[in-house]
Amino acid sequence: MFLALTAGCAPVISKDTLKTVDRDIRFQDVVKDPGAFTGRSVAFGGTIMDTENREGTTVIEVLQEGLNSQLRPVAPDESAGRFLAELEGFRDPAIYAPGKGITIAGEITGTERRKLGKGSYNYPVIKTREHYLWERRGYDPEPRIGIGIGLGYWHID
Repeated sequence: MFLALTAGCAPVISKDTLKTVDRDIRFQDVVKDPGAFTGRSVAFGGTIMDTENREGTTVIEVLQEGLNSQLRPVAPDESAGRFLAELEGFRDPAIYAPGKGITIAGEITGTERRKLGKGSYNYPVIKTREHYLWERRGYDPEPRIGIGIGLGYWHID
């Protein structure tokens, strides 16, 4: 029973991958000077803004958010910027859709300058070694059990 309870609190990225990650690197510092962190391994996460398939890879634009102990993005209103996560192979944009959360672990490979609004933005690029795609916020996949008398109404956003 205890093992089942503690398993729900484990990070979603494997221990082997987490061993390669420098947890002291802050996203705010990477955004200020991405070149200083090229080749370093990080774990970041946030909300998917866009998914673009290229030949052999998929590039996901992510609005960075803070992560909890499970490495789940938890602070959508507190972001230090955006990054691009490069994943090998084709990823369907209907599944890797805007609004879903994602956690990635991988190596910073440089920057890519893209238009953002009427200006441009230097996105740190992370070649993803491992990732985890979260369900949309407002959806709880766990079963709910209630005991009571009377009528009830249940709505999932």
